Amino acid sequence: MDGFSENYIIKESFIVYLSQMCINERGIFMTYNKKRALSYGGILISVFLAYFCRLVRPENVFMRNLADQCRNCIYLGMYCAWVIYLEKHVVHRKTRRCLTAIGCLMVFWFFVRTVKFHIFHDPLGEHICWYLYYIPMILISVLGLAAAMFLGEKDGEKTVRKIIALLAFAVVLIISVFTNDLHQLVFRFSGRPPLSDRDYSYGILFIVIQGWIIFCLIWMEIILIRKSRIPGRKQFWLPVIPGILLLGWNIGNLLRLPLIKTIAGDMTAVCCLLMAAIYQGCILCGLIQTNNRYFELFQTSGGLDAEITDDSFQRYYHSGDFPELSPELRKIIINRSAVQEQGIRINHIPIRGGHLFWSEDISVLLDQYQDIREQQEELTARNRLLQKTYQKEAERRKTEEQNRLLNMIQNQTAGQLELLSQLMDELERTESREHYDRILGKIVVVGTYLKRRKNLVLTQYASDGNLLTMEDLRQSLAESCDSLKLCKIRAAYYVENGEVQLNADDILKCYDTFEWLVERLFDTMQSVFYRVSQIDDALRISVHIVAEADLRGLMSERPELNVQQEDENEWFIGCIVFRKRGGR
Repeated sequence: MDGFSENYIIKESFIVYLSQMCINERGIFMTYNKKRALSYGGILISVFLAYFCRLVRPENVFMRNLADQCRNCIYLGMYCAWVIYLEKHVVHRKTRRCLTAIGCLMVFWFFVRTVKFHIFHDPLGEHICWYLYYIPMILISVLGLAAAMFLGEKDGEKTVRKIIALLAFAVVLIISVFTNDLHQLVFRFSGRPPLSDRDYSYGILFIVIQGWIIFCLIWMEIILIRKSRIPGRKQFWLPVIPGILLLGWNIGNLLRLPLIKTIAGDMTAVCCLLMAAIYQGCILCGLIQTNNRYFELFQTSGGLDAEITDDSFQRYYHSGDFPELSPELRKIIINRSAVQEQGIRINHIPIRGGHLFWSEDISVLLDQYQDIREQQEELTARNRLLQKTYQKEAERRKTEEQNRLLNMIQNQTAGQLELLSQLMDELERTESREHYDRILGKIVVVGTYLKRRKNLVLTQYASDGNLLTMEDLRQSLAESCDSLKLCKIRAAYYVENGEVQLNADDILKCYDTFEWLVERLFDTMQSVFYRVSQIDDALRISVHIVAEADLRGLMSERPELNVQQEDENEWFIGCIVFRKRGGR
């Protein structure tokens, strides 16, 4: 039994998938909690190291630039890794695209920041990089809102139209920033070009931009909390706390508080870290669904009895009530791929770093299989009995049909049988050799007729539609004409359209008419020419006979025959045979 049910196959596939995910997610046999602790520990150390590089300001220019570059590399590496994480783990396709775009914008933001402070030293280059900041600042908030709106969407088209409208407004805000030198509605400068970000004030559009960013962030968090699948919506504070911190930092930065500039003066680092913390908090509390924690799912999957071992069969993970197996039994299972014992099927598949074993209770399926086998055997026995019954019935019907045909043929040829009996008696009494040969010739002619007519009848019932061909008639006439030579009677025939199929009764009537003439004219007929032709809807019989007797009196018992004398000893006999049931 290689397979039993669709549910069984699905379970097996699910187990294999979970085992592979457990290994891929943790390396080889690494718990999810351990991996998460190491990941977040590494992130915290990286952030503290980057912050330490910011605080350290050595007098040596080279060391100071080195510290700045180290800090930039740390942040760029973190956000690149975050983008990869989002691409691999976020389940929802549209949400995943939005979040990866956010991560890419953060990388772009840090890249522009690095270019501004470490590559461009002219006021114009710094001025352009400063304006470039607002591309990720505005788009990140909008894409974050879009990601929240895509979660659990029902009307995708409607959602897409809303997001397009939001992106269009964001593009307008970005254009207003890049055209600020013309209208100065975002930033106002008191000096003359080249304009610098060291001496400016805020315009009305700057307030609009900041309000728009804050509005998108708040709306995003409200949507995410509302769509949360966590019972009781606990732990929603994970994305809320960094959101509040980001809001407070924006307000403090607008007010230009000295404490903000001292502790968290790096706008790019603070904004990116807090925004990433918001989205990662959403992932941690389940507001954004991810496909990790495979091991926990493997352990808690109901109805799955499985275990994962290394190459030496040491158990690392298991679920359900998977039995303890000896190393010998495990080797047997590995060689056979599956072993069945006492209604329990134990399966195996090799995986990277070890083996996956899982068990399946198939006792119910085995019972069902046994019932099916018993029913199959019973049906087979019944089928054999029915076949025998059918064969007996077929043989009985065949015998009945044969008897019926025999009786019918005997009834139709009763006159010939009686004539044959008379001829046999006469043959025994005769002493003349010449007379003996003549009687024997008559017997052959009558026997030939009996044989050929029987064949015609059998052919009739073997055909579809109760039909016979003119060729069947021709063959019968040919044999009868040949036997007439024994009676010293010259006989010839002609049958038109041998391949044409006609009603069997018409063909039989033509042959019966020939035999009737022969039997009546045995002693007076010298030659006969028998012609059968098809004209329109009838068969026409034409007979030329050379005989010394007057045939008009002889034919009085068959009024349908037209008898005419053509010469002294030559006679013409005509007859029309109509088809009673048609032919083709």
